[in-house]
Amino acid sequence: MTPASIHVAQARGTTAALLRQWALPDAPSGDAQLVVSELVTNAISHGSGAVRLRVRYGNHQLRIEVTDGSTTPAKRRRAGANDPGGRGLLLVAHVSHRWGVADSGRTTYAVIPTLPEAPPCRRTTQPTLDPTC
Repeated sequence: MTPASIHVAQARGTTAALLRQWALPDAPSGDAQLVVSELVTNAISHGSGAVRLRVRYGNHQLRIEVTDGSTTPAKRRRAGANDPGGRGLLLVAHVSHRWGVADSGRTTYAVIPTLPEAPPCRRTTQPTLDPTC
């Protein structure tokens, strides 16, 4: 393992332990670990200085922030079929409710909902009091 991959694995493990303490379901936990892996990897590979990970939970969502010393903001790019990388932020966008950059480009964040989606309403001939149906 390279030193960078060790740091990414540690960040992912720390995140998993924290989410277990918060008793979050497996689906958001798996998504959060993927986001942490991608954002920490990007910060190590493309950023500068120390890398800081912050995970917050509230209002039924996780907010994952990774900060480094670079002011160049993270950007999604199109990876060719044979490119070995370049798909990380596409994955982050796919599993997150939203993602972006803050702090003049130093911080990349992603927000992941922790509530499962509501099941689809069943159509019946009976009226319903559920305002979501």
